Amino acid sequence: MRAPSGPRVWAGPIVYLIALLGTWLLANESARPWAVLLLIVSAVLAVMLWGRQNWISAFPSGATARTRVNRSRLFYLFGVTIAMLLVLAADLRYAAAPSETFGLAGILWIAGMALLLCSAFFGSRSLWGVSSAPRLPRWPTWEMALLAALFVLALLGRVWNLTNFPDNIYPDEIMTGTVATQNYINSTTPTASVFSTLWSGIDLPALWFWLVAVFLKLGGTSLAMLRLPAALFGAATVVPLYALLRGTWGRYAAIAGSTIMAFSVSNVHYSRLALNNIVTQFFWATCFFFLLRALRSRRPSDWALAGLSAGLSEYFYYGTRLLPFILAMFMVFLLAVHWKHARQYAGSFLLLAGSYFVGFGPLLLHFIRNPNLYLGRGASLLIWSPHIPISFADFHRAWKTIWPVLSENLLGISTHTSQDIIFYGPLLLPAESALLILGMALLLWHWHHPAAFLILASGLGVLLVGGTLVAYPNSVPPLINHWTPAFPAFYVALAVPVGTWITAGQSELEPRLRWILPVTVAIALLVLGWCNLHFYFHRYYADPESLKSKAYRSAQRNYEVQTAQSRYSASLGPNYKVFTVGQSSWPYDPVTTRYLVNDQKWALLTNPATELASITRDDKGVAFLFFPGNEQYQQTTHELFPGGKDGEVTSRRGKHLFYTYVLTPPEAQATQK
Repeated sequence: MRAPSGPRVWAGPIVYLIALLGTWLLANESARPWAVLLLIVSAVLAVMLWGRQNWISAFPSGATARTRVNRSRLFYLFGVTIAMLLVLAADLRYAAAPSETFGLAGILWIAGMALLLCSAFFGSRSLWGVSSAPRLPRWPTWEMALLAALFVLALLGRVWNLTNFPDNIYPDEIMTGTVATQNYINSTTPTASVFSTLWSGIDLPALWFWLVAVFLKLGGTSLAMLRLPAALFGAATVVPLYALLRGTWGRYAAIAGSTIMAFSVSNVHYSRLALNNIVTQFFWATCFFFLLRALRSRRPSDWALAGLSAGLSEYFYYGTRLLPFILAMFMVFLLAVHWKHARQYAGSFLLLAGSYFVGFGPLLLHFIRNPNLYLGRGASLLIWSPHIPISFADFHRAWKTIWPVLSENLLGISTHTSQDIIFYGPLLLPAESALLILGMALLLWHWHHPAAFLILASGLGVLLVGGTLVAYPNSVPPLINHWTPAFPAFYVALAVPVGTWITAGQSELEPRLRWILPVTVAIALLVLGWCNLHFYFHRYYADPESLKSKAYRSAQRNYEVQTAQSRYSASLGPNYKVFTVGQSSWPYDPVTTRYLVNDQKWALLTNPATELASITRDDKGVAFLFFPGNEQYQQTTHELFPGGKDGEVTSRRGKHLFYTYVLTPPEAQATQK
């Protein structure tokens, strides 16, 4: 007879509280050694409690039976070969006509991907019979409804009031819209090929800008439409992440991880910006899901979908250029640690590589012709030349260079604010960071499991390379915008201890008490979701004083004033003329304002003594802005335009930015009389 409650049930919350206490103490520098000790203790206890728990096997228990090998296999191989030849033809067409926006090269590329998928699915149905892969729990109706609800909630959290949240408008967002508009909407020259790169010095794949241009054409030139593509990709990641977690760690881990991702402050924030950093997590989560499922099922369709997802990710954020190395490391791991199984996948590994080639498409040729574009940007920003130290002095120099940055990155998970001038907060809330410690301990303990190794390789690889070794001039770590490809790994680590705790409890609790576990987790997830959303939509602020870099702090002060000016002007509407009275050290940004309001006129009065009196009166209202140092012109403005209303614009923290004086259209017409 089962005990009413087993030790792994009540011990779980205790271990979590120890990790939570350690996470909170990290904020106190004097108590940091004790915090590290508590985190280590909690990690060891987590392994002692749940380390022996068996995860869903990564391999089938026996060989998968093949049927109709001869003719069907020839059709399958023929289809895959033709698909790759079509993509090769697309590459040659792009080389011959690089100025075509999509053209024949794009048609051949799409046809190659479609034929590859058709051939792979045909091969999966005709070549492989009954598989001995581990059987996962069936998808009941309530689970499908829950996943749909999570997607809807994630979508709402990312598209609701996109114009006003976040309040800060990062210049790279506006530059994204400018590049998209100049090349695909108001282009005076032939539009750029989607298989090229745009934005000189940044060199991002053009397909992202083409996609942004499509949304701007459909919805008009607005900040909301500019930000919408990234928001959709951010929300869509819930689906592959759920499937990835469910395949190895079970249903409850999937619910926990995808729910935390749906409401996570950092994920919501990067999804609400017109930047393609967040897009990578969607393709990586999709690739990892199909890759792990391919190991179990051995179906060509899963290998093809994994490769295509990886190849398509190359068209977005350049952080994905670490993915080929991660996949290669994963293949080596399988051959070295799981040789008995891996030797049966030689053909599948080739299919994965071929599918990557197909998904990469003509963009691969663009990088071959311009080799410095692929890894050149990252290599030029390295803080240390990667090599194996061969002497103690060399090792000491490497340690002195890397460890300070790495330690700041580790503190950026829960304690230190990101210094990337894009996001102003740590990666996770303390309550989530405590789960991350426990999850990382369990993943490290099970490192020999392919799923654990893949998650560790992707998460730690991005944190080490993109987060630690690559840094901008004048920047200070942590730069969380470089971590976005590793977001799926973080959420997997968060979900693993939740799933293991519930699994352990179900085997120890009496059936009539098992409801306590999912109810407890559901309440905790609701509280976490509310804390994340409340912080982001009520307390989040792009505070320039939180930046340690003087250059970044100065830049953000500039962005803060420019954004405030643009948002204030937009709040008046198009039926106003706006005047900046006197010289200002804060330059007006008309492009940003245009994404907030259309057809509003603005002018700078550099000589207010004469220019104020010469303002043409019409049926529009007028607004005057007085930046610090120009307050002496307020009295003159009042005398020439009586009857208006004074105001003041401040930052979220109450810092004075500029004074205003506004006359509505009727008031402006009255002064003319």
